[in-house]
Amino acid sequence: MNPILVTGATGNVGRPLVTQLVSAGAVVRAVTRDPNAAHFPDGVQVVSSATAGIDGAFAVFLNSRALGDELASVVQATRRAGVTRLVALSAINADDDFSRQPSRFRGDRNREVEKILGRPAESFADTVSANQDLFTNHKGKEHV
Repeated sequence: MNPILVTGATGNVGRPLVTQLVSAGAVVRAVTRDPNAAHFPDGVQVVSSATAGIDGAFAVFLNSRALGDELASVVQATRRAGVTRLVALSAINADDDFSRQPSRFRGDRNREVEKILGRPAESFADTVSANQDLFTNHKGKEHV
């Protein structure tokens, strides 16, 4: 089984993703700057850079914030390596005006990935939401 490469693997999204993928039986390759401090589950392949972990990967979970200025080179490397799935971390408000998105790192990373790929991102029926309550209408419950 080819591995799934997870960038931003020690972050708030990446760490639980690595754990869930391993629990589901996936082969996981995790990118971290400090392998000794990562403390991943047994069996996780640890690499120090995304480009070092791309060869042979089935899919890449792309956290553009974690990649910073390496984003373009990593996306291009996935294409050269023949990676069949590129999953970009996004948010429900990704298309909102920047003034309404105080948490945005810089610029529109989603469009940047699309430009590098030379095509629009695809949307799939299977969608994962980290906050399911956001999509429900519970009286008296507000979401920021």
